[in-house]
Amino acid sequence: MYDLIRFLGDVANPGSGAGTGTGAGAGSEEMMGMTMGSFASIALLVLMFVVFYFILIRPQRKREKELKEEVSKLSVGDRVVTIGGLVGFVANIKDNEITISTSAANTLVTYTKSAIQSVVKRDRLNPDGTVKKEPAPEKKGLFGSKKKDEE
Repeated sequence: MYDLIRFLGDVANPGSGAGTGTGAGAGSEEMMGMTMGSFASIALLVLMFVVFYFILIRPQRKREKELKEEVSKLSVGDRVVTIGGLVGFVANIKDNEITISTSAANTLVTYTKSAIQSVVKRDRLNPDGTVKKEPAPEKKGLFGSKKKDEE
């Protein structure tokens, strides 16, 4: 039986040294190399997907979650920008609809909450409607906050 398996292996792999006694060993080494190569390709594919997830998918989901929170906490007087580019102040909020005052003429336009692209809270606005400038955040280096030079 063993001779038959060895013979079939030699017929399938004629360059493996038929009749020299190394046919079965060489064939298994080739199979091992092919298996390791396929594992390496699968590992590379999985690694690429993980990198893709952390660079693209995760930050997008985080932004969507933050926007959803901001929209749920909207109040009258907040400044909003719609996905169409319309800028105005929230005049009225109903269940899923928001009425926006768009200009000095108080033109009122009604949108759904899903049409809101960004929100600026009332407390971050100047009296003239412009956004207050916040102090620049402290710059951090690769290993934490940078130390200031002492003179």
